[in-house]
Amino acid sequence: MQEDKSSFIKKTEFFMTNPYQQPSADLMPEGTAGDRLLQINAPRSRDIGAGWRWFSDAWRVFKSAWGTILLALLVAWLLSMAAQFVPLLGMFLGFLIAPFLSAGLLVLLYKADEQRGPTVGDIFTPFSTHFVPLLLVGLIYLGLFIGVLIIGGVIGYLMFGDALAGMADSVAGMEQGVMPPDMAWMNIALLGLIVMALMIPVMAAFWFAPALVVMGDYGPGQALKASLVGCLRNILPMLWYSVIMVVLLVLAMIPVGLGLIVLLPVLVVTYYSSFRDIYTDTL
Repeated sequence: MQEDKSSFIKKTEFFMTNPYQQPSADLMPEGTAGDRLLQINAPRSRDIGAGWRWFSDAWRVFKSAWGTILLALLVAWLLSMAAQFVPLLGMFLGFLIAPFLSAGLLVLLYKADEQRGPTVGDIFTPFSTHFVPLLLVGLIYLGLFIGVLIIGGVIGYLMFGDALAGMADSVAGMEQGVMPPDMAWMNIALLGLIVMALMIPVMAAFWFAPALVVMGDYGPGQALKASLVGCLRNILPMLWYSVIMVVLLVLAMIPVGLGLIVLLPVLVVTYYSSFRDIYTDTL
């Protein structure tokens, strides 16, 4: 009797199953470019000591595949330089290609960190897997950059007026060996600080956006917002990171700048280690 009851239950479960329902398991092969490479969380606030941990973790990742990382950085740099020389569109292409190269380097560094056999070709992966969202991130970044320049110009005109109009004469005077008045220098410096202050939130919104798109499948708007929040929540460790970076750059330049050959690539890898520390639980 018990056996008949068990058989009846199994038959009932079979007929109640929806044959058109998609399987609940993730059929995407692990580590492929199309899936979510990391479990991305809401950006968390890290302690100030994280600024140093990002360097130490970056050094660990760099050592694991230093040859591939150096070659990939060289290829990315050559692509960036080539984009700058395109007539009329060079500056704009630089903004548009930057998200793809940043995302591609993140994929390569992730594979190096996970010991999945990174290759230089990994930097081109986002062009085929996340082309539209990364292109939109680049377009938004370019638009915001142009907007900041326009706002800075309007503010400068309204604040300084005649002083700005006289700057052209000051520059012409410099060509003749006549230095411009101190007020002109102050106006230039103040305007530069205003533009820099306006650019900080724009850069913060863009900073982690390519990584969030390619590593977490975020949409452009969602990625820009999460990047801005992540930077705002980690101002102190980022400031400490900046101090350490300046000190290391000075030390690296002492032996005829040879230390920069190692330091600059490690600085690039800190982008990955800081992203993983802020947005995941795996660092």
